[in-house]
Amino acid sequence: MIKKDLYEILGVKPDASEKEIKQAFRKLARKYHPDVNPGDKEAETRFKEINEAYEILSNPEKRAEYDRLRDAASKARFQTDDGFHAYDFRDFSTRYGEDLGSIFEDLFGFKSDKQEQYYGDTYSYYTGPLKGEDLYFKLECDLRDVALGKKIEIEVPRQETCPSCMGTGVDASDSSVCPKCNGEGKIEIKRDNVHVFRICPFCHGSGRLNQKQCSTCGGLGRITKTERLRVRIPKGADNGTKIRIKGKGLPGINGGENGDLYLELHIKPDPLFRREGLNLYTTATVDLCDAVLGGSITVPTLTSMAKVKVPAGSQCGQRLRLRGKGIEDQKGNKGDLYVELKVLIPKSLTDEAKEKFKEFCEILKK
Repeated sequence: MIKKDLYEILGVKPDASEKEIKQAFRKLARKYHPDVNPGDKEAETRFKEINEAYEILSNPEKRAEYDRLRDAASKARFQTDDGFHAYDFRDFSTRYGEDLGSIFEDLFGFKSDKQEQYYGDTYSYYTGPLKGEDLYFKLECDLRDVALGKKIEIEVPRQETCPSCMGTGVDASDSSVCPKCNGEGKIEIKRDNVHVFRICPFCHGSGRLNQKQCSTCGGLGRITKTERLRVRIPKGADNGTKIRIKGKGLPGINGGENGDLYLELHIKPDPLFRREGLNLYTTATVDLCDAVLGGSITVPTLTSMAKVKVPAGSQCGQRLRLRGKGIEDQKGNKGDLYVELKVLIPKSLTDEAKEKFKEFCEILKK
């Protein structure tokens, strides 16, 4: 029985691709990283397991050896004191050296006394470069910004690597380089094609001795700044459209690239236009005479004013269509502008107008 399955630790299937393993590792590493969970021992232990799993499964040669050992564990058995049936990985010590045998013993629930005494129970936080987390913000804009693809200026609060400690959180001027790991913070074990990193037991992974926290960032390794950015709104974008700005997320870990910034658009209601897809809808009033006899009115568009012919006999609620006066998207597709007519009925008439209107109504009734 395998006590600690690396595939289960990363939450992937044994036939997972390299890409799936990498994605699973990054997601879990960001969630349980000590910088994100300061003082959380449970998260620290989980992060240690995640690193162990990825260290093996991300390397094709190590993964192939692990798969072979994993398969052997399900076939070759012996009885342990606690009742488990498991494969004795100490047999591999004679082939790959005691360190490699001990590593797999630990992964499958066994420990070497020599290993425990030398390294203690701490494991390396070293994962290689990790991309920083992505940031997500809501961005309000006007309908005209979307329709015209305008550039707008925004202010985004974001964290940057502390310039004083370069992200270590340690005051380097008031500490000395660890002689055991030469400032690397990790010790490497090599056996044939297998390389395993362990946290340095002398400096506990910091690479420095007699260290004090950085006074600029308070030991966090990051400082918060507000950055002004100019962002172009994509033509024809709609509510929920996301704009990606590469490298403007949180700083990476261990020299990794910055995360990205995602802006989710929220378009404010427009006082004149209602939008449906690429089409726009507005209203316009027309006096009774123009509605009956025909005429013209001037209506607003997104960029100017347009003169529109009103057909004779136009009804209240009737829509006039202005082709191509709606919203244009990035592919050049254009919507239309629909003008809904509201016939303006006079509220008061002179006596003479009333008489004339009565005559007009009598003629209509004939």
